[in-house]
Amino acid sequence: MLNSLLGPRIYDRLCLGMKVGGMDEDVLYVFVSNEACAAEIEAVHTDDFALAAEHVLNQPVRCVNVIPYDFTDLSSP
Repeated sequence: MLNSLLGPRIYDRLCLGMKVGGMDEDVLYVFVSNEACAAEIEAVHTDDFALAAEHVLNQPVRCVNVIPYDFTDLSSP
């Protein structure tokens, strides 16, 4: 469904390697390959991600948090 909402080119560019981290209450967590993809998704496409997730999960999604993988490494230097 997300491919249809975004279109194949945008989907392939933004969602390659994407992982859905899950839901916490009505917040969807999505992990993407880099900060640029995360910024574009949050600026332009969160409604599409929420709609697709609501369709698949059959529960409301009020917020989409898009997190780049490079921000998820919390190991000490």
